[in-house]
Amino acid sequence: MRERLRTAVLASLVIASLVFAVVALRPERALAEDPVTEPRLISVSGEATVAVKPDLVTISFGVETNAATAKEAQQTNTSKMNNVVAALKAAGIRSEDIQTSNFSLYPVYGWEGDRPGGTQVLTGYRCNNTVTARVKSVTSTGTVIDAAINAGATNVGSLNFGLQDPDPAKNEALAMAVANARSKAEVMAKAAGVTITGIYKISDGYATVTRMEAAPYALKDAATPIESGTVTVTATVRMDFTF
Repeated sequence: MRERLRTAVLASLVIASLVFAVVALRPERALAEDPVTEPRLISVSGEATVAVKPDLVTISFGVETNAATAKEAQQTNTSKMNNVVAALKAAGIRSEDIQTSNFSLYPVYGWEGDRPGGTQVLTGYRCNNTVTARVKSVTSTGTVIDAAINAGATNVGSLNFGLQDPDPAKNEALAMAVANARSKAEVMAKAAGVTITGIYKISDGYATVTRMEAAPYALKDAATPIESGTVTVTATVRMDFTF
């Protein structure tokens, strides 16, 4: 009886050892049978630039007034700015394309006796009001500027040329950037003696519009000449090609 029990125990130990051995060997065999192969890639960046004629120009018009009292400076400024806004509307700018971008009212101090180093005295008040107008007819930009100046604008800010709808130009630039990336990859593959077999990954591309800015114009009696030039749309994309 004892001999049978001993034999059964020994048999159980042998079976357990075999099971543990099989389990321990399985991962290694699976790894050997199914190795992970890294894809062979050529990674490149594609870039493209598109020059587009602008159909939008943003201009800021300011009115500055000085008076002995804050109320007088503000009231005079309001009257003049109302005239400027009315002139902009008469020139074809819609109300929704005119927006106040700055307003300030503050005291102005000077030196007693007009010499620095003495006692500061209040000399009056200064009021500044600025509106920004979106001109959607670029060819009429000079006319709009002249109308605002004639109505009382005392300064004209920088002109920014852009696009009302930049998406078509952005899409064109992105497509060109993809083509540029493929061209680069094919050149590299040919030089390496391999052949492109497909696209492994395309990273999110992006496109930006670089608005051309013109310098502020001096106030003139003659019509203001404006040349719009072009704006630049730039796109970049990252691509991985298999070979």
